Amino acid sequence: MLRGFVTPGDDCAWCLSRLVVSCCAPDVQVRKATIHGVKAPAANAWVLVTGAWRLTGEPGDLGAEPALDPVRVTKTAEPQDPYTDTAPDIARS
Repeated sequence: MLRGFVTPGDDCAWCLSRLVVSCCAPDVQVRKATIHGVKAPAANAWVLVTGAWRLTGEPGDLGAEPALDPVRVTKTAEPQDPYTDTAPDIARS
């Protein structure tokens, strides 16, 4: 399960995004996973996505982008701290 906010994507897909801060505001980076196969929730809405990882490149390709084929998309509240100093929330069920 991944948690993040909705941003527009390409090719009939949308992105689940998270802002990652490792030091201070100037070094903020956006981490995204492309979500395929379901209509996008409203932009900037916070959601939980459960699904299967989709291969987007050759195994071991460091340039491959993360992507999911969702099984479930659930609206959720914005976390108390929407910025994170770790990778997006990943829960194993």
